[in-house]
Amino acid sequence: MHNRPVPARMGARGRMHRVVEALGAAFDDDETTNLDRWQRALVLVPVVISIALTAVTLWPEVSLPIPSLNDDAFQFLLVQGASNALSTGQNPLDFWSPNLEVGFPQFLYYQHLPHLAVALLDHALFQRVDLLLLFNLTRYALLVSFPVTVLWSVRRMGFSLPAAAAAATFAPLLAENLRFGFAYDSYIWRGFGMYTQLWAMHLSFISLALLHRTMHRGEGYAASIAALAALVLSHLVYAYMMAITVGVMLLVGLNRGNARDRFVRLGAVGVAAGVVTSYFWLPFLLSKEFLNASIYLQEWKYDSYGAGVILPWLVSGDLWDHARLPVFTAVVALGVVVALVRRSRPAVFALVLSTVWLLLYFGRPTWGGLLNVLPMHDGLLIHRFLGSVDLAAMLLVAVAGGATWSLLRMHVRWPAPMFGIALIVVALPAFAERATFNTLNTDLMAHTAAVLDADTGARDVLSTLRQLPPGRTFAGLRTDWGARLQLGDLNFRDLLTFNGIEGISVPYQSVSLNADLTWFFDYTNPAHYRLFNVRYVVAPTDVRMPPFLSVVSKVAQYTLYQGPDAGYFELGGADVQFVGTQHDYQDASHAWFDSPLPAAGVFPAVDVGGGRSPLLAKVLPLSEGRAVLGTLSADPGAPRGRVVSAVDLADTHTANIEVTRPSTLVLKVTYHPNWDATIDGKPVPTFMVMPSYIGVNVAPGPHQVQLHYRARTSRTALFLLGAVTLVASFVAERRRAEVARMLDAAAGTIGLTRGARR
Repeated sequence: MHNRPVPARMGARGRMHRVVEALGAAFDDDETTNLDRWQRALVLVPVVISIALTAVTLWPEVSLPIPSLNDDAFQFLLVQGASNALSTGQNPLDFWSPNLEVGFPQFLYYQHLPHLAVALLDHALFQRVDLLLLFNLTRYALLVSFPVTVLWSVRRMGFSLPAAAAAATFAPLLAENLRFGFAYDSYIWRGFGMYTQLWAMHLSFISLALLHRTMHRGEGYAASIAALAALVLSHLVYAYMMAITVGVMLLVGLNRGNARDRFVRLGAVGVAAGVVTSYFWLPFLLSKEFLNASIYLQEWKYDSYGAGVILPWLVSGDLWDHARLPVFTAVVALGVVVALVRRSRPAVFALVLSTVWLLLYFGRPTWGGLLNVLPMHDGLLIHRFLGSVDLAAMLLVAVAGGATWSLLRMHVRWPAPMFGIALIVVALPAFAERATFNTLNTDLMAHTAAVLDADTGARDVLSTLRQLPPGRTFAGLRTDWGARLQLGDLNFRDLLTFNGIEGISVPYQSVSLNADLTWFFDYTNPAHYRLFNVRYVVAPTDVRMPPFLSVVSKVAQYTLYQGPDAGYFELGGADVQFVGTQHDYQDASHAWFDSPLPAAGVFPAVDVGGGRSPLLAKVLPLSEGRAVLGTLSADPGAPRGRVVSAVDLADTHTANIEVTRPSTLVLKVTYHPNWDATIDGKPVPTFMVMPSYIGVNVAPGPHQVQLHYRARTSRTALFLLGAVTLVASFVAERRRAEVARMLDAAAGTIGLTRGARR
């Protein structure tokens, strides 16, 4: 039966069989199953159905190329930046992103492998495929293929093929009510657009499977290093969670006989992965004081919800089966029971891991200060621990699936078809609910696409903005008339981000030290236009705007205004510098922002990371900032001079200035020590001034000043060290295998086996 020829022409049923047969062969091994190809095909039918459901219902994520209303907006902006860096010869690992939050070096702090992957693919295709299409295809491929990743990973961890098939079937079917876990509402258009987490979801399973093999068998070191490094470069929080998960895996089954091997193997992988990714995490740690920990982020994101909230979600089924029959919850519960009864190593690991992550997910409302034992606990987003709860739950689904298969094999004549049917029947409510959920996503996208297509006014305004001189654009906030600039489910602000137009708007990430102030931009206050260099405003035509704005154009329901010509440079100064922590800085910065000082050109210097201004002898603690700022004079005094001309590019700003008295030249982009400055061709130090801008001291007279963001060579050197380490690990792995084969061959010639040598 196994060798009969395949007909040259086959129907849909035959093609389906070939698909599942190939899938089964790819994930089969001799250790855990004796299934023939027909049985494997039948066991995998539910997996194929799950994949097909996702592929069909989420195809509009590719076929409707519209701007994003969620985090995918800035994610695509970073992809564009990486691709542009490759095109212009910049360092794609560290470049300035000017478009959001008054500018920020995103890749210096933010996981960037997912963006670089698309940018590299773009250049491999000679930039002949639309970049947005490549981005959306990448997202789509990751969404559709997740069951395959789960199937492969769970099999490599010692579960049977039916057990892995159960986990893979349910992998894309979670319904979590927008709680930032593995459910697809975290990723799709109507959801959160968490692109880097989509990569991390795959890499978490892959890393765990490979590390499991390395720890237990001492094999696959290089693959484990590569996978763990990829996870670090794709999502820091998920890499953090993987460290805890691997710690649990290390301890489950630990005894005196295997302790040394386990610690040495995992330690070797961890050290090597740390070297490979050192170009990212080491500069991150050395300059983390310039990464904002927003005081406006919801407390539950830092603290999570507590056992009193999460346990009722779990018991009622709402944690994984929101607004449907709790089928996933029921299968997980069965897995718990089986793990308690059977106590096999994979089952015990799944149960212990699930317990650990559920307890950690309870967060500070339950554990309070006890969580301070966790490294970097101050900025840890504990609500994201749901992802690891989901991973462990899928392992429990595999435990339940494996037990079901064992029962069917003992009591049913045809276990494979019965297993497949049973899995489909159990998953049917989840299939139906996810189909409805994804269909609503399609409806919302289609409606927005139709609105965008009909709105010629928005396109005209965007076209005009691209042709105007440099300056930031304001299109309202959520709390003012900006909420009325709707285009379907999008807002006009989303179009600015999509088109790479610099703006002052609601921050996506709040990573810049300036980000929190943008919530308070007052469109009636001319001082705010000057402070943020807001030159353009897009507003509804029927809204009364302040008289200092002049009309550029009126198109349909939009009016484009131009504000005061402020520029990116300003001559200002202050005779005081504040020194303290970032927390102290936030309080002092808001006090300064609410005072008359910005309008008077008073920009006190700030030191939150060793960047003290020269020439300023009066240094005060930031903790006293609010009181001291109240004593500073808001009188601008005698004129300081003027900015004669300026040229503003993404990462380089040049100005010709005439200075009448010692001053601080302020560049209104976010401060970072990687900005270099020259005055008349000579290097000069930069320092941070409020709110978090770049300052340089200038003496009286005419000067040419240039500021340029420069990626540090030390980061490039660390990247090369990591690349060499990764290549060396694969070479060493291959040589190790070659040496092992040579020893086996030599042993064979003298009638010995490797076991006998031991």
